[in-house]
Amino acid sequence: ASRAAGAGLVRLRSPLSYRAKPDPARSHLLPPSMSIGHFDASHSAEALSILEDEGQSLLGRAHKARRELVEFAFAPLLPDKVARKLVERFPEGALREGVVGFDSFARSGEAVLGAFGDWYSLLVHAAEWRELSLQLLASLSRELGALNFELSPLAVGGYLELACQHARLFLLLGSVLAGPDSKGRLAAAAYCRMHQLVRLSEPPGWLDVSRFIVEFERPLSRLQADFTSRVRLRVADALVPLSPQLAAASDPAYLRSEAVLSPLCPPPKLPGSAAAAAAAAVPGGSGSLRSGRPSEERSSEERDVAHEPPPLLAHLGRVRLWAVYGFLLCPEELSQPGAVELLVAVLRGMYVLPVYADYSILPHTEFEAEAKVVARWIAKKEDAKRFPGLIRESRLAAFRHAPAARASARASLCTKLSLLLSHALDSPTSLASRLPTLVATLQLTRAEVEWWVSHAGAAPKEVPLREREALDRSLFDPATVQALLRYACLLRRLVLREAPVVASSAGTRLSVARLHVLEELLSQLPREKAALPPRAELLLSELPVHLAAAAAPDAQLQGLRLNVLRLVYELSAAPCAALLRRAEALRQLLPELHRLSLLSSAIDQPLRLVDEACDLSPLFASEAKFMQAVYAGALSARPSDCVALLELACAGGVRRPLVDECLGRLSGRFSELLSQTLAALSSRRSGSLGSVAPPGAEASMQAALPKLCALAAALDQSPPLELAADGAATAAARLLPREWMGERLEEHLQQAVRGMLLLPEGKISSPVVVAGGDADPF
Repeated sequence: ASRAAGAGLVRLRSPLSYRAKPDPARSHLLPPSMSIGHFDASHSAEALSILEDEGQSLLGRAHKARRELVEFAFAPLLPDKVARKLVERFPEGALREGVVGFDSFARSGEAVLGAFGDWYSLLVHAAEWRELSLQLLASLSRELGALNFELSPLAVGGYLELACQHARLFLLLGSVLAGPDSKGRLAAAAYCRMHQLVRLSEPPGWLDVSRFIVEFERPLSRLQADFTSRVRLRVADALVPLSPQLAAASDPAYLRSEAVLSPLCPPPKLPGSAAAAAAAAVPGGSGSLRSGRPSEERSSEERDVAHEPPPLLAHLGRVRLWAVYGFLLCPEELSQPGAVELLVAVLRGMYVLPVYADYSILPHTEFEAEAKVVARWIAKKEDAKRFPGLIRESRLAAFRHAPAARASARASLCTKLSLLLSHALDSPTSLASRLPTLVATLQLTRAEVEWWVSHAGAAPKEVPLREREALDRSLFDPATVQALLRYACLLRRLVLREAPVVASSAGTRLSVARLHVLEELLSQLPREKAALPPRAELLLSELPVHLAAAAAPDAQLQGLRLNVLRLVYELSAAPCAALLRRAEALRQLLPELHRLSLLSSAIDQPLRLVDEACDLSPLFASEAKFMQAVYAGALSARPSDCVALLELACAGGVRRPLVDECLGRLSGRFSELLSQTLAALSSRRSGSLGSVAPPGAEASMQAALPKLCALAAALDQSPPLELAADGAATAAARLLPREWMGERLEEHLQQAVRGMLLLPEGKISSPVVVAGGDADPF
């Protein structure tokens, strides 16, 4: 049955496999069946999945290249005169042989190609990805009907997330390409000229790359031109209806509520949501979209569904970024009713906009434009006149009030994660049923950590000096970030340990309970099903067969999730808009598909699901803040947390030198705690022999011993750490923390025991044995 069900599924291949045969009429990133500019709804879903994966990879490569170019010493390869001429004559003019230093440059042929080859390859792939992304976004802007995030978070979220990813990637690349002293432009020009000298031809794709570099001298202006003329991103249609819910979810009091993100009771409804409206329509104010029965009469499955957090809460951090990036990309959308109010409300909660890792921009500054430019953005004169003042006011309000609100949110999330961990430890089988709550809480944790990383130490110069001096720095205390990471690591470790139990429980739920719900919904759709597009009807009719096979051992459900995504985009397309308005069962089907996609991930990739929900790469990529604030704070106050930080860092594939530095500092702290403990024991032993123990020795041991024991326990219980390869120099490796601790312990104990056994005269003392009793206690 499993093989039969899998036969109808299209498995997602790696984007790299689509680059075998270059064809100028098609993308190297997409299957040959997808002609550029001719996406239907199902192909849009598949292309979206592929491009998002490729875009995330490009972001990581761009961050690495940016760091390497900043640190690279150009002078040994490119004499000053050569470097200046390469930039001045870019892209038309060629570097001539008469330029001073040309001979030295020409002798560095393979070194130049090797140094800048990865950067050039990145630009080629980014230029190709950009074209595909713009075409897909333009296609989705035309194809999608009403953008209802509550009904279809998969479709609307995928659409806006791709636009946000597009903006982030090219703002990051633009930071390396912009300006007359651009190192990115110099590296690309040097690679091209050297390719002509050594290989006697221009490198592949040079025309597209050179045009790309010139266009992104001013990255935000280029992005706005692309999205205004080609995409027309419908950010206002998608997000303005969420304004009441966004305001309620952003209130710190909402997150402090015991029912929010609780594993024990259903969450309160957000004002203005469809769930709140449905609850108000049911007598007594309770009930779900499907049933008005009292809670005590609901089945276990209905109670589990009732515990799911609102879609907006699970994506709260992303929605805020979608709003700011969306209006930055398409400022003309500010003419829509409610758009300015939504933007200002979001900007009151941030004064730094994270791009990637340690690179960010100031959003308020980007919206401060000349009056004639604002008039093009906002049609109403009164709103256009008020807009600059609203932006200035929101910046000041964000600087004054956002740090306290976000510190409160981090503290609340520590409590939520602690309760989730306790509940999961008591009942591991409940992990599958509480998976939406767990994923939503981890996603909020990621958003709060990313906010902390981008805002800690930042102070826009537009904020008055007295306001900057009055800022309470304790609101950025890394202790709460450290606690969030500790709980996230423990939950991740629990999911890894209980993965078979989670998979079995989720498989049973998917193949029995959710299958029954799906069949019940389909039974209410005979007329509407016949009116669906043929591909949607086919996907819908085959879905119960695939769900029935989900409980099979070692089920692989990647194809099922892709088919669910295809079906979501088919139902969200404009031709189905009328059907959605009149068919209640069809409106219930879209959230059900989102539920099926999430639940299927618990079966074949639970750890990846948790890792993606709590992707902390912005923190680990910002190495200064991670090492100097979070890790240093953990070393001092709670060294056992360093093990959790190391585990998360290795899971995120951070640079090997960073892991080595973390291990080196942890080894030093381990040695220090051992030395303090053994010195205190030696002092106690000296006191038993009649000597006077130095003052404070007992207090020193009382402070060091609990930290030492907690650190040893954390190392003993930690799973193996997978250390990523660092280029060709360092291969991937596996670190066993328990063995690592044993080596450190043996080394430091040998040194300490030598010191304890040597008397001041240099003689070795004999062990003290108390007659008729035990030896001196350790």
